[in-house]
Amino acid sequence: MTKEKLFATKLCLHYKNYRRNFPWRKTKNPFYILISEIMLQKTDARKVSEVFPHFIAKYSSPHALSIARLSILRKDIFLLGIHDRANRLKKISKILIAKFNGHVPKEKDKLLTLKGVGDYITNAVLCFAFNKDVPIVDANVIRVFERFFSLKSKKLRPRTDKLIWQFAGDLVPKGNGKEYNRAILDFAALICTAINPSCLRCHLSKKCDYFATSLIISSTKASGSKKLSIT
Repeated sequence: MTKEKLFATKLCLHYKNYRRNFPWRKTKNPFYILISEIMLQKTDARKVSEVFPHFIAKYSSPHALSIARLSILRKDIFLLGIHDRANRLKKISKILIAKFNGHVPKEKDKLLTLKGVGDYITNAVLCFAFNKDVPIVDANVIRVFERFFSLKSKKLRPRTDKLIWQFAGDLVPKGNGKEYNRAILDFAALICTAINPSCLRCHLSKKCDYFATSLIISSTKASGSKKLSIT
């Protein structure tokens, strides 16, 4: 089994041990999933969990959102910060009505025409709403790739690197993209964290380049300490 195949297989296998429970993961409604992804941009998921259920109950369709007063929308999502987001949500709802008959499109090129929707949100909607086996790449996913595979982008903004996206796409298991993508997001958030990653309880550590390097450094330091104590 290749290292790439092992990574995807073990990630999905152990996903049940650390999966997070979010309200947007309990729906198949494309509009709700699109709303959740916009809310999650640069925002703590716990805050989104507080806002999302009430928001979709109040604005259950693009039409309901399109006629909402902007001042009220801002109050409804105030907890999330980034106050321009209310304006974006309203504009997106109007585009959905004007161009797509009030439905969230399942084609990538059409999703990309929505206000503030880039590759990440597009693929997240395609994956989580329409069960497409497409990759999602953000700073957290890239961190996991860098550590496990020693994969580093030469781009100033790695998330725009087509090679990273291609690599990520090759990892997605056919027919299991939704679980895999949620698994890697939760793995990055709870295990392979930016600071003090939980390497000792990580089920992927035996094949991880970062962990192997950490062991070598620790061993070298320990060896140096012993020599110093002897002298």
